[in-house]
Amino acid sequence: MTRSRPTRRQWWAVAALLVGLWVLLAPFSRPLPGGETFSFEATPEIGCRSPVVGVLGHDHPIGEVYTSPLPSQGDPVVDSAVDCTGRARFRAIVGGLLLIASVTLASRRSRPVDQPAP
Repeated sequence: MTRSRPTRRQWWAVAALLVGLWVLLAPFSRPLPGGETFSFEATPEIGCRSPVVGVLGHDHPIGEVYTSPLPSQGDPVVDSAVDCTGRARFRAIVGGLLLIASVTLASRRSRPVDQPAP
């Protein structure tokens, strides 16, 4: 029995499966309100749980936020809760759609080249 190489559709199915699982299961972070002007290096972040956990339960992590726009050591801080539930719901939907797409791509059979379409 000769093994055939995976088709392009099967490669896309594997890619959609891996990305879908990553989007659905990987924890993510949200920027904290307040602090400095937005930049990738200076913006403080707070870690949210996995989207699956965030959809099933309310994910509201609490972090310390400086009250002044350009903080320095010793400035007052306030505890701030960040709602991660909406973002978790979005990620769960996108991850689920990618998983469904991967199953659909993997389960569909491609027509042989020599047969015409019905």
